[in-house]
Order: sequence, then C-alpha cells, then structure tokens
Amino acid sequence: MKPIRIFRHEDWIKAGHLTDTLEDRGIPYELIALDEGMPVPDSIDDVSGLAFLGGTMSVNDPLPWIEAELRLIRRARDKGLPVLGHCLGSQLISKALGGAVRPMAAKEIGWHEVTLQDNPATKGWLEGVPRSLDILVWHHDAFTLPAGATPLYSSRFCPDQAFVIDNIVATVAHVEVTSDLLREWLDIYGYDLSPVSDSVQTIEEVGRDLDKRVPAMHQLTNAIYVAWLARVKV
Repeated sequence: MKPIRIFRHEDWIKAGHLTDTLEDRGIPYELIALDEGMPVPDSIDDVSGLAFLGGTMSVNDPLPWIEAELRLIRRARDKGLPVLGHCLGSQLISKALGGAVRPMAAKEIGWHEVTLQDNPATKGWLEGVPRSLDILVWHHDAFTLPAGATPLYSSRFCPDQAFVIDNIVATVAHVEVTSDLLREWLDIYGYDLSPVSDSVQTIEEVGRDLDKRVPAMHQLTNAIYVAWLARVKV
C-alpha cells in the first residue's frame, strides 16, 4: 500500500484527527516535517494521496518551500492524485489551482456556525452532516474559489470556507483538531485571540465544552475523510 504523504509546517500544528483516522483504518502515512528542514519531495509516484496541514504563515510569504508545495499540488491535480488541505493547506490548494489568498477584513477565530451549501457536491461529500453546525475556525487570510471549484459550506465571516474539485478537498477550518490538540494550541498561540470581537472569541469560550463540541464537529470531519479516502487508491 502506498502511503499518504502529510506535510507539516509547524511542529505544534499536528494532524490530529486525520492521523487518528488513518491509523484506525490501517492506512499508512508518512510525515514531511518542513519545520525540521525536510525538503518537499519532487515525486508523487510513491504515494496514494497528499495532505497539507496548517501554519501561522501566509501562502504569500517568501518561504522557500511554498513554491515547491504549489508545484506539487498542481502535479497531483494533473495526475488525478487526491489532495486534502486544512487551513494553510487549503490556501495552498487554492493558490496552486489559480485562486487568490488575501488577508480578511477581520480574523475569524473560535467556534463559528457554518451552513452547508445546497449542491450535489456537498450532498456527496457531506452525507449525513447537519445543515448547520459549529466548527473550529482559526485564520487571518481567506481564499477565493479556483476555477471549477464547488463550495461546500460558509460562515458569517467567511463565505468561502471549503471547496472541492474532483478528488481535491480544501477546508480553511481546523476540522482536524482534537480536544487535546486545541488545548495545546491555546497554550502556545492563545495570544492570537486578541482583540476579542464578533469574529474572535475569548480563550475561555474557545476552550469550553470541548468533549462535546469536538465530537459534534467530527461529524463533518469524518464525512470529509470518508469521502476523500474513498478516492484514495491505497
């Protein structure tokens, strides 16, 4: 079985529920830790899919590995290899496929309600997911939809939250987060939740009732992973 290749950009922004899911299903994966100086591999012939995690940087920053990742995403698109992106990973996918990524008028951080779009792609990718639910969002930039993309769901502060193109799926929300991982993020990066506003919740609010909120969000996460993994030929 060819592994799924996961790209990590910062050591504390881990894959969370993604690797939990892969391990539960016995699907092999390998980690490319860019935070440790690992290079972006040129080849995709030795993997069954690519997954790109988040990061506090912007896809528009002059970092040496960004262009390499953008090229790899385009190569995967051309060869029909499934690609998954969370947060920064979704923005990389958008930019690689012709979209734009720009700073938002106001950052969006916290448990925000999203509403599913009414289209066939959403029904196929998010089968059984409630039409609206709260998910964990933490981003300063927003992407535009690349040509050919179909939106999956939207929030009050960010209409384009997620999209699919064939076997590529991108979501700017951190739907991969686990309760323990989010607590760690709040310890490390909680200062980003300032100033509090309509779109930015307090640390206390973001950390509240995680044992209920995270499993509820994972209804959406699991639907995305099931649909994506069905397209991965392992």
